[in-house]
Amino acid sequence: MQLWACFLCMCLFPVSMWAAGRNALVANIHSPVIQNTHADTDHLSRMLNSAMIRRFVRHGYLVPVKSSTHSWYLHAVPSTNRYCRPWTRLFLKRLSRQFHAKFGDRLRITSLVRSVESQIALARRNGNAAKAFGRLRSSHLTGATLDISKHSMTAAEQRWMRNVLFSLRRAGYLYAIEEFQQPTFHIMIFRNYLDYVASMAH
Repeated sequence: MQLWACFLCMCLFPVSMWAAGRNALVANIHSPVIQNTHADTDHLSRMLNSAMIRRFVRHGYLVPVKSSTHSWYLHAVPSTNRYCRPWTRLFLKRLSRQFHAKFGDRLRITSLVRSVESQIALARRNGNAAKAFGRLRSSHLTGATLDISKHSMTAAEQRWMRNVLFSLRRAGYLYAIEEFQQPTFHIMIFRNYLDYVASMAH
C-alpha cells in the first residue's frame, strides 16, 4: 500500500521526494509582494465585502468548499467565507486525497477567501495578520489562497507536505510558506495549476 501511495504521489504532483527543509518555505519580506504580483498577473480581484463574495459565487468566479469530506474539514471558517477560486478547490481536492491515501488522515483547513472587512477585523485581533490594503495585503482577499493547519500533523506528515509544496512552488504552480506563530501552511495557488492538471490528463 505504501509503494502504491508513493506512486500516486508522483503521478499527482511533479515531486522529487527530496527532504525539503523548513527553511525552503520560510516567509521573508518579499513574500506578500510576490503573492500580490501573481494575483495581478492572474487578474484576480480582491474581495471588498461579503456582498462581493456572493456576487463572485453567483458568476462562478468563486466556488463553494464543503465543510467536511473524507479527506478534509474546515475548522473555524465562517460560512460566509467557505469559498475559493476553482483552481484552488481543485488543488485542495487532489492534495487532500493524496494525503488521506498516504496517511489515513484529513487535512484541517483554517482559512479560505477573506474580504477586506474580515481582514481588517482579523488584524484587530491578531497583530501578525497581513494588511488589507497595498502591496503587502493578504492574498486571501483574492480567493486563491488557503491555510492548512499543522496542529494535528505528525512529523512525517509535515515533512511530506513540505516536500510536495516545495516541489510545486519550485515548478511555478503555487507560492507556499510555512508559518510558525500560527502553525499553518499558507498556500496561494496560481491559475496555471489548471494547465498542469490538464497536461496530466493527457
